[in-house]
Amino acid sequence: MVGILIATYGDIGRSLLDTAIDLAGEPAPLATTITLNDHQDRAQEWSGLVAAADTVDSGDGVLLMVDMFGSTSSTLALSLLADRNVEVLTGVNLAMVLRAMLNRKDTDLKTLSEDVLQYGRRNVTSSATWLKSGDHAQGND
Repeated sequence: MVGILIATYGDIGRSLLDTAIDLAGEPAPLATTITLNDHQDRAQEWSGLVAAADTVDSGDGVLLMVDMFGSTSSTLALSLLADRNVEVLTGVNLAMVLRAMLNRKDTDLKTLSEDVLQYGRRNVTSSATWLKSGDHAQGND
């Protein structure tokens, strides 16, 4: 099973994971969050991120989702690509976390990463534009 790690500034990641667990109606083994911020020592942040990634990796890799590209969490996460089996996605949202949790048992890390990325993008939309397009009436939502 692919592990899930959400690294964000503040408690955003914890809230996303807790909400996804509530919606899925089941616990989330091999899933955790880490809070990274500008007030911590960079070496401590790195050690915490590595430890969290190792904790959720059962051998199938880790889908690491971070708040935004260029943030402390993303720059540290990208460093994990060099020596660990991880995929890093930026711009994490609830749709992405839920999709990852529900689909990680039956797929490999690369496929899951691509699917979660596409699903997350699809769920960032303008409701007014979507309603005007008529796609929802045709079952294309």
